[in-house]
Amino acid sequence: MSHFTKCELKMTNLTALKRALEDMELDYTEAQANQSVQVRGWRGQTLDASMCINMGKYDIGVVSAGDGTYDLTADWWGVETTKGISEAEFKDRLSQRYAYHNVLQACEGKGYTVEEERNEEDGSIQLVVRKWVSD
Repeated sequence: MSHFTKCELKMTNLTALKRALEDMELDYTEAQANQSVQVRGWRGQTLDASMCINMGKYDIGVVSAGDGTYDLTADWWGVETTKGISEAEFKDRLSQRYAYHNVLQACEGKGYTVEEERNEEDGSIQLVVRKWVSD
């Protein structure tokens, strides 16, 4: 019986994901072209993935859904018992950092620069961006 379960978080931007993982100080291994990396689970079970996030004894896999999106798949019980972070906590923290980097990347791609960034008490992040346009 497999202990791997999919987290309900869909991602499309691997660059934003890697930056979010770096913010969270998590090590990851990305598969080479046309290859996969192995994700470790309960009792030596493994899963092939596009990326492996090292959580100690257990890993979190970034698995292609085949439609340009990626899912997070892991033995969440193992991750929680060895790292002390639940699936919900991980998903919430990663979602915020992923969205932050996704927005920054989109702004930079359209020629905007970040003028101000505020971390609010409720955990939200306020960004003020500006684009200079010449006549």
